[in-house]
Amino acid sequence: MKRIGIISFTLLVLSFTSYLHAQDADQPKAAAKEAAPVAVSDVEAKQAEELFQDGRKLFFQGKYAEAVKKLREAADRNPAKATYKLLLAKAHRYAKQDAEAVKVFEEILKTNPDHVEAGIELAELLSPTKEPDRVIAVLEPLLKYKHDYPLYHLLAESYYHKEEFDQSRKYFEEAVKLNPRSAQDHYQLGNIYLSQKRFAKAAEAYETAGGLGQTGGAYHFKLASVYFNLRNFMGHVTTAEVIGGKPGELKDDLYLIDAEPGRQDVFHVAGKRSALYQAVKAQQLGVDIFDLHFLEANVWLSARRYAQADAIYKSLEEKVGKEEAGLFWFYWAQTALGLEDYDNYLARLDKAIEAEPDVYAGTKADALVVIANRYQQEGKSEEYTKYLAMAVDANPLSAQLHLLLGDAHWLASQHEPAIQQYQLVLELEPDHPQRVRLLNRIRGQQ
Repeated sequence: MKRIGIISFTLLVLSFTSYLHAQDADQPKAAAKEAAPVAVSDVEAKQAEELFQDGRKLFFQGKYAEAVKKLREAADRNPAKATYKLLLAKAHRYAKQDAEAVKVFEEILKTNPDHVEAGIELAELLSPTKEPDRVIAVLEPLLKYKHDYPLYHLLAESYYHKEEFDQSRKYFEEAVKLNPRSAQDHYQLGNIYLSQKRFAKAAEAYETAGGLGQTGGAYHFKLASVYFNLRNFMGHVTTAEVIGGKPGELKDDLYLIDAEPGRQDVFHVAGKRSALYQAVKAQQLGVDIFDLHFLEANVWLSARRYAQADAIYKSLEEKVGKEEAGLFWFYWAQTALGLEDYDNYLARLDKAIEAEPDVYAGTKADALVVIANRYQQEGKSEEYTKYLAMAVDANPLSAQLHLLLGDAHWLASQHEPAIQQYQLVLELEPDHPQRVRLLNRIRGQQ
């Protein structure tokens, strides 16, 4: 599954509403944490405040470069005022002077290690996607001072980028508690659950994200994958009247599967909470990759709609990569079995075995038994015996297969070949559970 890139978080509103809070941080309690503050006279303090007010006005006028000059002078005249440095750092940031902004934010945190706002601003500037380790180093110490959404969000994004998904999940779970309206956080949480194969949790997270407006081809593809793994292939199939509808279309949050016989404009339909709907929706939104079409084919196969599955598999035959070849041919073989095309069933299974012998070699004998049983149900005893013999050839060390073949011969009054198979059963398993029955038949024929 291809992971969607992390979208960085920016909380600019905080920049314009935090001044009064920052003023509180300048009171004796915060100042006491600074190491040996430089004493300033009342005159210098007044001059610094005037410079700060001038710089603040320029800042809110959007004149960031000019604001930097005033705010720098104010901070230099009264270094103890964290408020001055905070706005100075923001002015640098909005003036695209990132290096200078980082330096000032770090100065603030050095003397005020509990300054959460400076930490968040610094983390956003560093970016979870670019410098996740630095973001983590800045923010994790601040959790003991404040449990705030931006802290958890930025930490979750940082660990997500590092692919440390357990820790990222922990922080995203806290983030959505504090901000349950964030579609992106629920989506990222769904991505983590999907990567960890926690499909029920992934479905819940993705559905919440969708309810909050999350959309896009990748989103619907991932949700289709989740529903498929939950075996929710078509969901609860119902009928609905859709004027002018056609099978294969999406209409009013429904996928039109096929027409109801004898009823005009009435269709069997699958709803949004199904792998089929989500797979088609992803294609409608522009996702055109092998994995998605393969998923849709597997949905049709799992729903026993073999003709639809076969058509998609056939369209993908020339696009199969080496990594998917074994599974592709195995699934397409199952489609042929569903269509009672036994020759193609075995031919495609052989291709799966060729692609991944360690995985699929053992399936050949079982496939031959499946065909044999189908012929037995149709009363075709000769075909039944023929395919059991082929199964024995494919797996000659299976006592059970020799027993099945022996019994098939016996029922056809072919006692000599039956005895041969029974003897091989006892050679392979001298204490076979049916040993006495087999010995009686063997001795009765000697």
